[in-house]
Amino acid sequence: MTYTTERLAMLVFLAVLLIATIMDIWQDISAGDAVQQIVLDIVVVSAIAALGVYIFLLEPLKVRRENMRLANDVEEQQIALGRASNIARKHLDGLGIYIKAQFESWGLTAAEQEVALLLLKGLSMKEISKLRDVSERTIRQQATTVYSKSNLTGRAHLSAFFLEDLLLPS
Repeated sequence: MTYTTERLAMLVFLAVLLIATIMDIWQDISAGDAVQQIVLDIVVVSAIAALGVYIFLLEPLKVRRENMRLANDVEEQQIALGRASNIARKHLDGLGIYIKAQFESWGLTAAEQEVALLLLKGLSMKEISKLRDVSERTIRQQATTVYSKSNLTGRAHLSAFFLEDLLLPS
């Protein structure tokens, strides 16, 4: 059963109970029953009415308030995430600028810079050759030239060159 179906079933149950109790009060009055019995029936009707008000007015209001609170929390988290994303983007942009400047200071050609960047991203020689549409042998030669011009010994050393400053102990 869904929440709405459960509430509707509860409404029908309470309505039937309320009608039966009101009919009982009417019969008690018509039969001249004791006031004590009539008062008890009126208390039951009041309790049923109070339960109905709670279930159909107050509980949904609580649920709406909780949903609004959760929506506000989600919105605050999205704003915080946006700020963090902007900060991260600035740092990544800065890292990209730094990497490009370093490639240029090593005197890498545009093709060598592209190969070096793809090596930093972790692509294999075969993947780089397919991506650049050149032979794997050419990519290996360009990678060797990158390592030579940068005075680095290989891919791991190339990656470490750029990552070591980012991974300083706190």
